[in-house]
Amino acid sequence: MKEKTIYIGEVIRTLRKAKGMTQEELANEINLDRSYLSEIERNLKAPSLYTIFKLTKGLVIPPGELTEKIYDDIDFDSLFEQEFTEPRKDK
Repeated sequence: MKEKTIYIGEVIRTLRKAKGMTQEELANEINLDRSYLSEIERNLKAPSLYTIFKLTKGLVIPPGELTEKIYDDIDFDSLFEQEFTEPRKDK
């Protein structure tokens, strides 16, 4: 079964833009390389929990707000569809 992925980068980009911040400004605020932030926002890199906390601090939002935004963006029907409809293949 192919695993589904939950993307955080798009949510971070949306929040950053809503705050009127550039990638450079946010990266400088939290001491993160701008190119790494760009990779996160394009879902090429998955941030660690530590980096997620740094991002929420730089965006001046509680971590729970980021979690809520991600939760709101998830299509749970699609996310779990395979899990419940495909027969499990043990290796």
